Formats: sequence, C-alpha cells, structure tokens
Amino acid sequence: MAPRERRVRVGVPLRRLRRVHAAVDRWQAGESLYRRTDEGGFWGTYLYPPVVVLLFWPFTAPLSFRPAAMAWVLATAVFLWLGLQALVAALGYDLRRSERLGLAVLLAGFHPVVLTAKLGQTALFMGGLLSVAAAALIRDGTGRADRDRGATTGSRWAYVSGAATAVVGVVKFAYAPVGAHLLHDRRRKVGALLVVPPLVWLSIRFFGVAAHLTYVDVLRWGVEQGSDGARSPTLWLAPYFKPLAWLPAAQAVRLVVCLGVVACSLLAPPRARRTVFALGVAAVPLFTPQTYTYYFVALLPVAVILLAVELERDGRPELVLLGVLCLHLHAYGLKFLVHTVPSAFPAFETLRPAYLLLQPGLWGNALLFGLAALRTVQSIDVSSVLPAETDSFDRPTDGD
Repeated sequence: MAPRERRVRVGVPLRRLRRVHAAVDRWQAGESLYRRTDEGGFWGTYLYPPVVVLLFWPFTAPLSFRPAAMAWVLATAVFLWLGLQALVAALGYDLRRSERLGLAVLLAGFHPVVLTAKLGQTALFMGGLLSVAAAALIRDGTGRADRDRGATTGSRWAYVSGAATAVVGVVKFAYAPVGAHLLHDRRRKVGALLVVPPLVWLSIRFFGVAAHLTYVDVLRWGVEQGSDGARSPTLWLAPYFKPLAWLPAAQAVRLVVCLGVVACSLLAPPRARRTVFALGVAAVPLFTPQTYTYYFVALLPVAVILLAVELERDGRPELVLLGVLCLHLHAYGLKFLVHTVPSAFPAFETLRPAYLLLQPGLWGNALLFGLAALRTVQSIDVSSVLPAETDSFDRPTDGD
C-alpha cells in the first residue's frame, strides 16, 4: 500500500497541471472543454468555468506543458507577493527592501503555497486577488480619519475592491463567502456586479452556450462528490483537509454560520470593514463543503489584516501568528499525529475516532475566523440595532 500511495503523490502534480493545458488544446481544436470519464463523472479533467480558460490561455497557448506550468506558478506567486505588499502599504506600513525579500522567503516556505505550486492550482492567483481587494477596501477614502468614520464619498477604491472580489468568485464558486464585505458597502457591491456582465459576455462569446450547459453538469457532479463522507485521516495526502467532517450535522452548521456572517456584515459599522473582510475570507476553508490544504493561501491577507488590527488595539497579535503556524504545519503535522505517533506509542490508537479533531489547519483556521468574528461583533453598536425605546408617557405604570 505505501509504495503505491507514494507513486500517486508523485504523479498528481503532473496530472493536475495537464488538465488546463489539455482544455486549452481542446478549445483551440474546436472540441468540448469538458470530458466525461468512463464512470460518467469529470474526475481528473478541467473543472473551472469556461471563461477561466482565458486566464490560462496566455501561458498554455505559446508554451509547451512544462514551461507553461512554470510560468503560471511563477507569475501567480509574484502576483501574491506584490498583492500582499500592496495590502501592507494600504495599512500604512512601509516595507524596506530587506522586509520585501523576507516576505518572499516566508511565502516560499509556507507549506500551502508550496503545495499550490506543486499542484498548479489557482490558490496563488486567488490569494493575490484577495490581497488586492483588501488593499483597495482599506484605501477606500482619503485620510485615516475619513476611513475611521467611513466617509468615502468619491473614492473609486470601493469599486476596485468589489470587482476583484467578484473575479475570485467567478474563478472558483467555492470562494463565495469572500463576498461578505460586499454586503457591507453598496459601492463594493456595485463594483462586483459591474464585472459580471462582461465576464458572461466573454464566456458565451468564446465558448458558446453548450459549454455552459455542460458546466452545469460539472457542478451537479461536484455537489455529489462533496456530499460523500470523509475518508479516514490515516489515508493521508498533503491536500487533505476535512474541517467539519466530525460533526453529525455539518451542513446545518455551515448554514447557520453563513447566516451569522451575513448578519455581521450588514450590522457592522463602516469602520469595521477590515474585520468584515477577514471574516468572510476566513470562512472559506472552514465552511466550504469540499476544501483542501491549498485553500489556506487565501488566509494570508486575512492574517495581515488581523495582525494590523490586533497591533493597533494592543490586542492579541500572537493569536494570529499561532493560527498561521497551525496552517503551515497542517499537512505534515496531521501526518505526524496519525502515522508517526501511533507507531511510536500504540496506545495513541485509542484516539483514532477523534483524529479529525487533530487537524492543525482546523484550529488555525478556526482561530483566525473566531478572532475576526469577535472583533466584528465588538464593533457593532447594539443600541443602533434594537428598536428605539418607547417614550415614558407611553409606558404602562404600576397603577395601569
């Protein structure tokens, strides 16, 4: 069993990087983007919306497979690096050259980033887009006083933030909770809505209606796959992350939490825009039905925002760092806990039913989500939410 699993892990990156390249080749040859397997599903094939092909095309069209894969990984990694720098600058911190280099080193050593690069996934691109969206959200306004009180009339940064967020949701529907901050500001919502019609037009213009009807089948198949039960953590692979598989009513929990995120987004004051953004993004890996280790890349801008918030309020920045450390150690930390420790201490096997609770990424993600939720709730003025009190002459007295 062990040698066969080792061969699968080596081959996965090559297969996944070839999916997009093959989809571009089929599109250019006039064939269907999506290929059904012999079992009737779409496993191991191109699974993104049709319009996303246009994102990959500049890399795959002029280059053979390996150079195209390297160019994609390098370009998206640089985009993430630059996006995080833009976010830090928007927060009011000027990075020195040594610090920019240090950020690059930290990104290159962060395991979810490394895993994304190996698999050729879109997570680096999504993390860069979310960083740009967060930077634009924070720059929405002129002075610090304006930002604090939410006076942002005339600023176009809100539209940029909404547009970048919409692109994230189009590329991968699983990232939908990142749009929580759109509910917090009408201009951000408008910016997101303005992006959708051009993308729909491009998608139909280049790929036709038939491709989109097939993509509906892809989504249905994906829902069915996502509803399957979680396999044991002992059948370990690096992308393994099942945050709520241990709950008997996980889907109900997801629904309740999503409603809570919506409520916080609607009730929070303008000055809480940073934590509202962090709250929505942090919900993605934790509450999306089908999620993977490389989704943690999206939490990097969340960590930057929460670190700034905690430093400003003299709060608990160490909790943010602990959360990021748990995300970094998730894959091989879980492997150590479910493979190495039981081999050294057989009595540890008694905890096998609770192995899903030992996922480091679960606790790291929950820590960031909980901190964002706490700071957002603390910003809400309860008196402005509750109905106004009745005048004294309208109240019944003891003698009435």
